[in-house]
Amino acid sequence: MKLREITEENIKTYSDIIPPDFVVEIRREYCRGLAGLSDDSEELTAAVFWDLKNTEDENVPTEIEILWFYAVNPEDGAGILQALELNTEYDDTGRIFFELPGLSEAEEQAMTTAGYSIQSAESRDVYVTVGEMAALKLSKAPPPDYVRPLSEITSRNFKTGIMTSVFHGKYGLLDDLPFLPMTRYDPEVSCCVQTDDKLNGFLLVHRMESGVYRVELFYAMEPDANVNLLNMLRFSVQAAATHKSQDDRILLRRHNKATLQLIGKLFPGRKGENVLRGERRVTNDL
Repeated sequence: MKLREITEENIKTYSDIIPPDFVVEIRREYCRGLAGLSDDSEELTAAVFWDLKNTEDENVPTEIEILWFYAVNPEDGAGILQALELNTEYDDTGRIFFELPGLSEAEEQAMTTAGYSIQSAESRDVYVTVGEMAALKLSKAPPPDYVRPLSEITSRNFKTGIMTSVFHGKYGLLDDLPFLPMTRYDPEVSCCVQTDDKLNGFLLVHRMESGVYRVELFYAMEPDANVNLLNMLRFSVQAAATHKSQDDRILLRRHNKATLQLIGKLFPGRKGENVLRGERRVTNDL
């Protein structure tokens, strides 16, 4: 099997197999991709996409999250997983993990061969519709003027506000948040808190290539953080009800204790789909 790094320049070569979301995500600073090609042709026999985690925190080991995995046979699948581990640019990587909707027989065997433990679980992701969000018992009054849509702020102010968020350790879903352009986020339903010309909170929503809207950052600074979070939520829900289809899907990720509690309060009893979770603890003796 021949190995080839997947880049923005060559990813369209494999677009008949790679999901559309990753054709865009490969542009991100911390998203990586690796392709395995047949020795006697350019046929794709294995591929993996992953995200780097904790790269900015010196107190914890770097982690790798596998976002998508593909293997025609167990041998090439296991080979590309080992190549992923060997090619990571961070020597302190402590864990590789994944949450995937499913694996083929060949892919699951490749994971097991490569040393991953695998188990069924409920997904951390919850999907709701715009209509369900609009039906929440939130005040219908217009949010205060200091909650502004992303379309009304400058790119410079956006970057300054993002760096404030990062300074306080608030990255949301993606550790490469400081590198992401304002144009990544939907300008109508994404919003911020602006006081004294400073941005002190964000609700950032990204429209994925699949058409799903994903909330990627929801954060407000003290004082009045809880009030501002509620006001941004009201703004975003009202904007979505006005500008989006009632059937449009929204992905809410329960990635920490705060989001687990919030989503549980907004949609009590809502469950995530069945997924496969796995991990491998990394050693440096490969």
